[in-house]
Amino acid sequence: MSKSTITFWLLFIISIALSALLISVFFKVLKLIIYIILVMALAPIIYLLLRSFFKPKKDDDDKLGKRP
Repeated sequence: MSKSTITFWLLFIISIALSALLISVFFKVLKLIIYIILVMALAPIIYLLLRSFFKPKKDDDDKLGKRP
């Protein structure tokens, strides 16, 4: 094997390894971004649902229109 052939195969293997690493990092970042977007989209909905389930009970004393 000549030196140029060895250099070609070495560069080819390194480029494939770096491509796989970059694709892996890209998908991890994409997964994180999708997770953050979903949390930001669902948090207000879950808050409203929980607020509707746990409504504070109002007494007659709590009304602002009445004066003693």
